[in-house]
Amino acid sequence: MILKVEHTTLFEYVSPIYETATEVRLEPASNGINTLQRCVNFNLLLNPEATIFEYTDFYGNKVHHFNILQSHKRVEITATSVVETVPGSEGIEEQNEIYLMDFCCESRYVHFDTAIRNVAEPFRGMKNLYQQALDICRHINATFRYEPGVTDVHSTSAVVMALGRGVCQDFAHIMIAVCRNLGIPARYVSGYLYGGTSTPDGRDEASHAWCEIYCGPGKGWIGFDPTHSTLLVDERYIKIGSGRDYDDVPPVRGTYKGTSSEKLSVAVRVSSLEPTAAVFQFSPV
Repeated sequence: MILKVEHTTLFEYVSPIYETATEVRLEPASNGINTLQRCVNFNLLLNPEATIFEYTDFYGNKVHHFNILQSHKRVEITATSVVETVPGSEGIEEQNEIYLMDFCCESRYVHFDTAIRNVAEPFRGMKNLYQQALDICRHINATFRYEPGVTDVHSTSAVVMALGRGVCQDFAHIMIAVCRNLGIPARYVSGYLYGGTSTPDGRDEASHAWCEIYCGPGKGWIGFDPTHSTLLVDERYIKIGSGRDYDDVPPVRGTYKGTSSEKLSVAVRVSSLEPTAAVFQFSPV
């Protein structure tokens, strides 16, 4: 598929602020990071204008950053991407043991509490890593209820376990926690999901989160989505980047000087550039 993503983030302030320092992770991964997609084009526009710098972080994600020193009352960030994806769920990327260790431990939003250990226990001892991950993914999808608004971006796996419900970020953190507790390397993925008019489960989504599980030599990292009953990542998914949890790959992160409160608005539009394909728009509240 050839997919186009238009992602606009708007920060508005009641009174002027200054010395804004912002970094964004909005450029889709390409080739070496994910063999199932290629970023054909990426463009980042800022208002007010600023010089944009970039670097690649420890986990291989492309990061753009900029400063706005003068006073201002709004910052608009518009990222436009064209990505070519192909069918399939398996990657061939291999990692050394030191890199994999980062994805076997607890992290800011992934905790090994008693509730997680109880979920993990029935899956312990399985020999086939791929089947083990698939069964865990299916269990989470069937057990937890999708419900926006009950959690936020700072909710840990322990909070979600107590609630029994949440959104895609929460489902990903739960699956990561269960897999890591079993000694299986698991990483968090930030990206987009093209749904046409809707996903197979009838859930309209554009910005999305899922996880990748390292299924051993020869299979590498495989994408699993516990939010949807299809379970496996396919050509409808666009990966931006990956890390230990959400804290490693937030779309936008920044600071500013000033006392004004901040209002955040995000709009994402994912469309297919192939003939007769549908267009999907997402405007979170």
